[in-house]
Amino acid sequence: MTLRKTNPPRIVIVGAGAAGLNLATRLSRSLGRKKAAEITLVDENLTHMWKPSLHEYSVGTKGSDEEISLLEHSHRNRYNFRLGRFAGIDRDRCMVQLDPVNDLHNRPLAPLRSLPYDILVLAIGSRSNDFGTPGIKEHCLMLDTPTQAKRLQSELLNLFLRLETGALGKDHSTININIVGGGATGVELAAELREATEQLAHNGIDRLRDPGIVHIRIIEAAPRVLAALPEKVSKKVTRHLGELSVAVSVNARVQHVTSQEVHLADGTILPSTLTIWAAGIKAPEVVGTLSTLETGSLGRLKVRPTLQSTHDEKIYVIGDCAECFWPEKDGFLPPRAQVATQQAEFLEAQLTAHLAGKPLRNFHYIDRGSLVAISQEGAVAALMGKAIGTVTFEGWLARRAYNYLHFQHLSSVQGWLRAVVLTALGKAMRRVRPRLKLH
Repeated sequence: MTLRKTNPPRIVIVGAGAAGLNLATRLSRSLGRKKAAEITLVDENLTHMWKPSLHEYSVGTKGSDEEISLLEHSHRNRYNFRLGRFAGIDRDRCMVQLDPVNDLHNRPLAPLRSLPYDILVLAIGSRSNDFGTPGIKEHCLMLDTPTQAKRLQSELLNLFLRLETGALGKDHSTININIVGGGATGVELAAELREATEQLAHNGIDRLRDPGIVHIRIIEAAPRVLAALPEKVSKKVTRHLGELSVAVSVNARVQHVTSQEVHLADGTILPSTLTIWAAGIKAPEVVGTLSTLETGSLGRLKVRPTLQSTHDEKIYVIGDCAECFWPEKDGFLPPRAQVATQQAEFLEAQLTAHLAGKPLRNFHYIDRGSLVAISQEGAVAALMGKAIGTVTFEGWLARRAYNYLHFQHLSSVQGWLRAVVLTALGKAMRRVRPRLKLH
């Protein structure tokens, strides 16, 4: 009697962000290489950018050479990569539904199709929350995805070129850039943008040699920037922003936005050559179509302590799109990269136990603090622990700690040796190439 070989269980991960790519890499090295599972990663992009670095890509201080090719990465780590835009789930048939992906000329790259799964992991991240504010979709740029980061970089460079050549016209002697949202994204973008304008002044955009030409302002509805972090961190960051000539407006709620102005609820009208929206997050709109799964605040998918969705034990949810209860704070976990990373690490062992029919564990998050970059050589850090409490520090050491977070992520998805080589090469190349992407 010949025994029929059974196919390994299929684990499909949707989303190649910090959580999804990390998990796919880990599972491919453990379950995949042992043929204990077939790992498939799905994303609508061909490359991965670490989301906390999107503000650097958006102003050109990081270039496309630092992106990770998902095709190459999947081949090297022996998992499947499928190009597709997540559209929904057929839970009865255990199928992931994918919408088509087109190129810049609207030609199809990937058709409408479905993928079967035995275990599904949703790691589809988050999107900016416009809170229904009029004019946001029409007149603001966002910074949620690699595509949006590249568009913002192009828009900024073209704006400064038009200033230099006179194409803006005589009525535009200054540029006003308003960043709505004083969280980590808004603060880091403002600081990076100021540094980028200084670099552009040394690379042919002579008008930018006058520091008063470009006005950068953060608009925050809360009483202070970085309202979710300790007040000590907020005060230090506010001081550094002032040193960089970045204006900060707090207790300022945006009422509506036009092509040239930002209107505040108190009647203030701010001129705006370019408006960038970085105020709050919500789950991607596609989550709202998943009627058979339970959603919570900000449209995120509710999960059990095991990180399984509340209505389907075959579906796990991690990262920004998951609403996971945080017992220590009597609330929900924040949308941070360290949460996504810890969940990816946890889920590697969790899925191994799931496939083996062993009891599942509950996820426990350890808050190690926060880091906010305020220049290429500076940052503010707040480290947390039971033994030390909350310790804040800034400057060169904090920036090195910030860079180390990126190195940790790179090491988890590329391997330690490859991460060391890539980091060393990156430092060497920065000595011989422009500090900004100038095209």
